[in-house]
Amino acid sequence: MLYILQVMSIIEKHTHSIKDIARLSGVSTATLSRYFNGQSIRKNNEEKVKRVLEETGYRPSIAARFMKGSSSGVIGLIVPEMNHPFFAMIAEGIMQEARKNGQLVLCGTSEGSVEVERQVINRFSQSILDGLIYIPVAKAENIPALESFRNLPLVITARRNIIPGVPHIYHDGEKGGYLSTKYLIQLGRLRIGFIASFWDAPCSHEELLDFATKPASYTFSSIERFRGYIKALNEFDIPFDPDLVVVTGYEHKSGVDAASSLIGRFSSCNGIIVMTQAVANGCAAQFKRQGYKIPEDLSMIIFDANESKADYTFTSIELHLLKMGEESVKELNMLMQGEPAEDICLDVELCVRDTTAILRL
Repeated sequence: MLYILQVMSIIEKHTHSIKDIARLSGVSTATLSRYFNGQSIRKNNEEKVKRVLEETGYRPSIAARFMKGSSSGVIGLIVPEMNHPFFAMIAEGIMQEARKNGQLVLCGTSEGSVEVERQVINRFSQSILDGLIYIPVAKAENIPALESFRNLPLVITARRNIIPGVPHIYHDGEKGGYLSTKYLIQLGRLRIGFIASFWDAPCSHEELLDFATKPASYTFSSIERFRGYIKALNEFDIPFDPDLVVVTGYEHKSGVDAASSLIGRFSSCNGIIVMTQAVANGCAAQFKRQGYKIPEDLSMIIFDANESKADYTFTSIELHLLKMGEESVKELNMLMQGEPAEDICLDVELCVRDTTAILRL
């Protein structure tokens, strides 16, 4: 559940506690704390402490060194899944920027589970952190648990409208959905499927259009992109067909199931928009097994093609995940320095590759 990244190397094991060192030195724990904090103490007490430290080989842990008003040099990161390329790339950006500032990253994964996420938040609330970067499982259910952090500086990444008054770093998902749908329409593809991925689906495919109008929907990146899809359909006077929408997960099997669902509905789909490459791989494989040719029969656009294991070089909406991680750390450091921080919306671009082509009738 919890992974310690970069931080384990500075936590040295020892057989004595800070209370033991205070007792052996003949000073109070408050005096010892001031010494570890770099504050001046009486000369004779300083000599006693140094002597005991040399004799015991004691080195204070992060928790022992951290006192009120001090900095631990550690920031927290909570992600839904560390093995997912999307979150792994954001995490890499976070760690790169943290290293520039001499900071360490304590990382926990919620495994795509709201319950596990709650456990991670509770455990992080007992850790010594200067601030927290939080990528929720797209729901606001665990927000009360964040009260455990009290006034800890907090940045929400890869999500919108999760916590009022907290800076959010996110991509322009609606623009991505709009650009991809418009491009497929311009290729003559008017029957465009939309595969919406969720860790925990908030609604069925029949309810997605209505749910997209509710305030709670803004916490889901798939629905942000769905709004752009609807915007493009409306712009070209193409009626929305719920049978062209599939609600699924984030795995390869999710793509296989999504393709099977579309085929089973006899929806005559000739274009498709998919949230991740893993889902797109499964989707493309299943369509291929059913005799569809990509891109001739079915053109596909995905969000952020960053995985190497793929049968196709996908046309994609390019995201800036490393930058998202870097900006998250910059925003967090601004908050930790008492400076105001605002939401940052990162732009997206359409990158045309091999999985889209003009529809030939």
